[in-house]
This record gives sequence, C-alpha cells and structure tokens, in this order.
Amino acid sequence: MKNFGFSQLHLVNPTATLGPSGRMRGGHAQDVLDSIVESDSLNEAIEGLNLSIGTTAQKSYVASNLVRKPMTPRELGHVLRNQAGTVGIVFGREGTGLTNIELAGCDATLTIPTVSDYQTMNLSHAATIVFYELHIAAGESSSDELASAEVKKTILGFLSESASRSGLEEHAGTLLMRAFRNVLGRSAIRHREASLLVEALRRILETLTQTEVPKDSGALSAVSETETETRGWEQDKPGLPQRHVS
Repeated sequence: MKNFGFSQLHLVNPTATLGPSGRMRGGHAQDVLDSIVESDSLNEAIEGLNLSIGTTAQKSYVASNLVRKPMTPRELGHVLRNQAGTVGIVFGREGTGLTNIELAGCDATLTIPTVSDYQTMNLSHAATIVFYELHIAAGESSSDELASAEVKKTILGFLSESASRSGLEEHAGTLLMRAFRNVLGRSAIRHREASLLVEALRRILETLTQTEVPKDSGALSAVSETETETRGWEQDKPGLPQRHVS
C-alpha cells in the first residue's frame, strides 16, 4: 500500500494480532499500520464508499451468476481515471477469499487474469498487482465526482419498483438488479450522470403508478433537496426540463 500511495487499511474481524514481527516486516509503512481501522462486518467497512470492488479468483461461466463477472485491475484503473471519490478494494481471506454473499454486497468485482491451471494467487501478491495498476492509471487530478452510495441506492430503488409495477417476475427482477448494479459499479458512474438517472427513473415510476412520487418517499428518495441544490444537478439535465413536484 505504501509503495503505491494507499494509506487507509480497514480490517474486518481480524483473527491475528499485529506483533513486533509484523511491524518489522512493515518497514517504513508504520503509519499505515498505525491507522488501521477494524470493523465488525464487511457492510460496516464499506459503508460510505462511493464504490466498493470485491476481488475474486473464481470467474463464473454460468450466465445467471452475475456476481462473478469481474473486470481486470487494468480495466478498473481506466474506469477510475481522473475520478474524485472514495473507492474500497475488498480482499478476502488468504485461503477461501470472499463468499458469493460478500461479493454481492460490493458494487462490482475484480479478478487478476491468470492461467487456468492455477488461478489463485497469494493475497499479498494479488494486492500488489491491483495497487500497481491503480497507481499507474491514476491521473494527476480528479475532476468528476463519483456518485455516492445513497444516490446509487436511489437509482436501484426506483428501478426495482418500476420493474415490479411493470409485471416483471421476482426472479427476473433480482437478476435485473444485480446486472444493473454491475453496470453502475463497472462504469464508476459520476454524480451528474447518476442524478440524471434518478430524475428519469422517478418520472418513469410516476408514469407507471399514475401518481406523483413524493421526494421524501423513504428508501427511494436518498437524494435530498438540499443535496440536489448544493450539487446543482438540475442545471445538468439539458434533456430533462425542471419540474416541481408538490
């Protein structure tokens, strides 16, 4: 992490204690070790991130297993180039990696291309390759802000409700949500782009229900009026004229 400019290390339920030997192997990265944050769950560790990327050595060739359809570290680097926001790379256990449930909790997945005869890498080696690729792809400045987790949750909420009201079966709806979450994760969607989607999906849902959807309607309204005014997203919708909903 220190070699490639990363400094925020979060551990989820660590079973080992960092002793003198571990610190000695840390070399000049003592500041990284001193700033370790421990969490009780993966959800707690990735809360508040603009983007969470789960790592896996196991790719799926089954079309329905959308969780294990990963991108490469190089592809992730290109996606994140010149983006502003907080991204978390989630590495699993040394022996068993991340479960399907844990991967499903991340916005997107990543794998390092290896030969089919021996796909699994040591955790430290895998982390080094990912950090290297992200370091190489990093631009000198970050201009576009990534969409927040709350905005993406709003998008998925509107999409899920619209799919349900359109008559889509529950199983198909679940696959749709996973597919759309993959798309959001791999694209590293910007806040302005996400805001456009929020407004468009809000209007689609209003049309399906033939009623106005209040802006404070629970889980589907994570984008508050304050946030939209602060970020000026109404001014960034040339194809969507402003409309006031009472």
